[in-house]
Amino acid sequence: MKQLLSLFMIALFTNFAAAQSPTPAQLSPSDQLLASVQGICPVMGEKLGAMGDLIKIQVEGETAFLCCEDCMGKAINPEHWKTIQANMAKAQGICPVMKRELPENASSTVVNGRRIFVCCPPCSKKIAADPATFTAMVDEKYTAYVAATAAHEAVHLRITAQKICPVSGNELGSMGEPVSVKTAEGEEVFLCCKGCEGKAADANHWASIQSNLRAAQGKCPVMDKALTENAKSVVVNGRRVFICCPGCEKKLAADPRTFLSKVDQLYAANVHSGHHAEAHAEPHGHGHDK
Repeated sequence: MKQLLSLFMIALFTNFAAAQSPTPAQLSPSDQLLASVQGICPVMGEKLGAMGDLIKIQVEGETAFLCCEDCMGKAINPEHWKTIQANMAKAQGICPVMKRELPENASSTVVNGRRIFVCCPPCSKKIAADPATFTAMVDEKYTAYVAATAAHEAVHLRITAQKICPVSGNELGSMGEPVSVKTAEGEEVFLCCKGCEGKAADANHWASIQSNLRAAQGKCPVMDKALTENAKSVVVNGRRVFICCPGCEKKLAADPRTFLSKVDQLYAANVHSGHHAEAHAEPHGHGHDK
């Protein structure tokens, strides 16, 4: 039976590929939200956005997105499609009709190009009777989920950029979930564990962290110039930011949100590409006094 089902799925997704119809790469805010929740390309499994402009398609009446034009006309991978459905169900979280947490393997319905998961089949009829209301409710859940995911990823990037604990020198993550603390200067830094809370930072570890952060940033977010080894840094909204010259400090202070977002973009590019790896001194591994 499973083999027959697999053959049916393959044939079905091959037909899906033949029915794909590309639309312009410029996506509306609603499409951008859907793409963020979808996460990956149903053909290649690549993260959406990693291959350039997205291609909007219809899969048997459901809106979906491909990572690039090369995926046009190719069969959708059943495993990637399952992952996408799981991403959507997780982001939605609850049935918009009954406000109940979605069960595992929740059923779903497609209305106006949107797949909506429900707690039970009767809810599909209610959604079909008023799709705009329930789609708006799902979009609210999607928006909150995407924002929370982005915030989590931003923190993870900063942890990856910092690399080591300023107290013990241990690699962050090696002792469990890193612990966030504030320095006297108001900067948020991460410790390897609660055992390091209240302890003084080691000067050598702190110097390594500054080097790690500077390398992860790579460029001044204001002037887009490469940072020198002696680049000055300032703490803005709890974040340490390296700048190319004193004049950039005022611009940074005047619009911190824009430039901190640029720093996050630089982190994402440099951390994932490994460009800052050379700046990372090996953990000194002094351990803890317990």
